[in-house]
Amino acid sequence: MPPPPSPVPAAVADVSAQLTGPQEAAAAKLAYAAEQPGALALLCGPAGVGKTTVLRHVAATGLPGLPSIRLGTWADLVDPDASGHQGGSCCDQASPDVLLVDNAHRATAADLVDLVERWRSRHAAIVIVLAGEGRLLSLAAGDARLEQSVRLRITVPPFSLAESRRLLASRFPGAAAGEDHDALIRTIHEIAGGLPTLALRVADIAAMLADSEPQRGLVPDDIETIHRRLCLRAA
Repeated sequence: MPPPPSPVPAAVADVSAQLTGPQEAAAAKLAYAAEQPGALALLCGPAGVGKTTVLRHVAATGLPGLPSIRLGTWADLVDPDASGHQGGSCCDQASPDVLLVDNAHRATAADLVDLVERWRSRHAAIVIVLAGEGRLLSLAAGDARLEQSVRLRITVPPFSLAESRRLLASRFPGAAAGEDHDALIRTIHEIAGGLPTLALRVADIAAMLADSEPQRGLVPDDIETIHRRLCLRAA
């Protein structure tokens, strides 16, 4: 029997993060899936696009008629002790109405089938959401048991330029007034491919550079240099 997923962290209760339009649409689709007893839904998108944000939003705000929602990562479910949570029998806690599983792309198709079957053996109407990167879609497509069980596939796309502008406005306040900082934001958006996590990382480094040399001023080439250095560190 599977161990219980980790409880939703207290910090999640404070999640009132401004969701982007696509993230709001993804949360609405998850709410729709939750209205179907026994539904299995996939939430997919590239790393850093905000899938975890969507899951935390759903866990914090709840779903109509489904009072019990649990959010956990794949690591929590397969090895609770590895993530700092106490292990134990799945019977230690009642089965939730909705189980949100983050980083499910790290599992194998067989592991995912086993997870779904075990939780459904305890609660036939449980709604399970598997979230992960694009590999998750391939896992589901490659296993007939998963493919037949999935009722809804939801994709969270990268940010649009307008969404990146809103995200980075606090880093470059001049952009709101149409100053040259808008060129910096556009460059960051293009380099990051619309991925908010990477965009914020580049923007924060750029802001630190600007603070250290206020008389110099940033230009798009500086953003390119920051990105190249990040890539070299990652390599």
